[in-house]
Amino acid sequence: MNFRLAGITATLVLAVLLNGCAPIDSIFPLYKSDDAVFDDRLLGSWQRVSTNSDDKDQRWIFTKSGQERFYDFKWGAVGMKGAFAAEARLVQLGDNLFIDFEGDDGAVATADQTDSIVPFPIISTHMLGRVWLDKDTLQIHFLSDDWVKEQVKAGALSLAHLDTNRGQILTAQTEDLRKFMQAHADDDKALSEEFKFTRVR
Repeated sequence: MNFRLAGITATLVLAVLLNGCAPIDSIFPLYKSDDAVFDDRLLGSWQRVSTNSDDKDQRWIFTKSGQERFYDFKWGAVGMKGAFAAEARLVQLGDNLFIDFEGDDGAVATADQTDSIVPFPIISTHMLGRVWLDKDTLQIHFLSDDWVKEQVKAGALSLAHLDTNRGQILTAQTEDLRKFMQAHADDDKALSEEFKFTRVR
């Protein structure tokens, strides 16, 4: 499987797993190099809470990385070979906890792998969301692509962005992203891509 084919496959499978939801991508990260938030409660396998039976087969798995500044993350489905791979970092801004998923360039899919790991996003960008974490429950509310589009159309988006034929990509610097996410921490329209999970025992 060459890189281009891996990219097409990843895009198609990710669309299925998200069931049409589309968190916005950011070129720059939410985290800074000296951020070191690590919470053991996030470790393990999580099952999607949903009325859709396909969603219930999703598994989001967080494991310790060698540095313990981020988590190694895999996202797949029961019975599906392969998974999406990413690095996930928790970011504390004020009283609110956020997460930054970054494409894992080190995870490579090859033609002879029957259980290939596909990096996502294919170009290393960042998916940002707010996190609520308890012992056995997890919620992530991602920054919504649709909301960003509406703000751009209305001329109301305060973040720098790039318009592409597939939508917008945020180009705001890290400090601006941090201020924006903190300001919108309780905005259920901006952070409207909601994922709820329970721990798999």
